Amino acid sequence: MTATISISIFHQWLLADPASKASACAIILHGIDTGGAEQVIQEIAEYLNEYDDDGDGRWLPATRELVEKIARDPNHRRLLGMDEAAPYPLGNAEDEFQKTIAALGRRGHVVFKSPGVSEEELDLEGAFHAGIGDAIRIPEPCHVILNPALIDQKCISHIVGDVFLEWLHCEMRRSSPIQDIR
Repeated sequence: MTATISISIFHQWLLADPASKASACAIILHGIDTGGAEQVIQEIAEYLNEYDDDGDGRWLPATRELVEKIARDPNHRRLLGMDEAAPYPLGNAEDEFQKTIAALGRRGHVVFKSPGVSEEELDLEGAFHAGIGDAIRIPEPCHVILNPALIDQKCISHIVGDVFLEWLHCEMRRSSPIQDIR
């Protein structure tokens, strides 16, 4: 997917209503290698755009390329409620990437690869965490962990999407405060 198409999807996503407090703000992928993450992010967003009736087709695949483009553009930063005049120096690009991911996540209906910082640093309440890889190598607590060596690659995005939707609509989750299982 080219950057132009990605930005177009970003603009459509931005024009939609933000996620409600009842829905999860983001799906964060852990453990997946960078090469495979882009495709899985895209596939999960496509799957949810088709099957998440409450999402109204507004799930955004926040690929690294898209997030970096948003982080560099003052207009896009402003639309997300970020400091528009924060062109980052060369040494701070990763910090701005993390701030942009967090801003996208707070807006809701977004899928992205974990930037490798704690949940507290991202400040995303109600996010769904999916681990993709060997469970021993995924230190973060996840709602679901899939080992791609034991499952058909084409099924991963569908399983993550289905488990997310079940979790999202689980009455127990909605009626009680989120508890940390660490």
